[in-house]
Amino acid sequence: MAAKIKYTRKDLKAPDEFISTLGRISLWAKENRSTVLCVLAVVFVVLGAIFGMRAYYRWQETKAARDLWPQLTQARQLLQAPTAVRGEGLQRLEEFLGTYVTLHPGTRGEVFAKYYLGSIAYVRGDYERSAAQFRSAIESGKEQGNTMDFLLREGLAQALEAKGDAESAQKAYGEAAAFANGELRSQVWMGQARMLAIQGRKEEAAAVFRKILVENPNTPLKDLIEIKLSHTG
Repeated sequence: MAAKIKYTRKDLKAPDEFISTLGRISLWAKENRSTVLCVLAVVFVVLGAIFGMRAYYRWQETKAARDLWPQLTQARQLLQAPTAVRGEGLQRLEEFLGTYVTLHPGTRGEVFAKYYLGSIAYVRGDYERSAAQFRSAIESGKEQGNTMDFLLREGLAQALEAKGDAESAQKAYGEAAAFANGELRSQVWMGQARMLAIQGRKEEAAAVFRKILVENPNTPLKDLIEIKLSHTG
């Protein structure tokens, strides 16, 4: 049987601790009303600034995207045209994208703009500049969480390969593979294996070729991979 707790008259007359603490806080607040009001004002100003900046940033993103998307549609069309590298339209587009990057730094649209600037530089044969644009977009920290993460790394790998930097290119192809699956991953792994073979690292290249066949045994690249394996073996 649980022991009964006995309260004395002194215990019953003692003030409730919570009520006493609340009373002391209320009394302090009344005595320091001006200080409390100043603190509350500062808090509201800070919160207003935070939410205001977030709203402004969203507005900037929306405005930047509205200006950019029509140009990206044109960019895709121009880059698919055989004579695009010599056309004035591509030059005007490149100038627009360069200005856009300057006016809208830190936005997701900047990443897309740099991707197309890298692509334009690539078709013109300026592989150094192409690689710089792709690398800048990757290092911006604005990961897209979609295919663009893959495309930037694939573009960087192709630019590095074209300028003859096999070591950096094979690393970039490997990084691109982490953002893809299926046939897309097989394609960039092929690029990585190709760069390894160029460097004379035949065993590593063969390991990548075998990895493709394990993950994607029905790949259309199967016959080519088996030929490559016979050469690296």
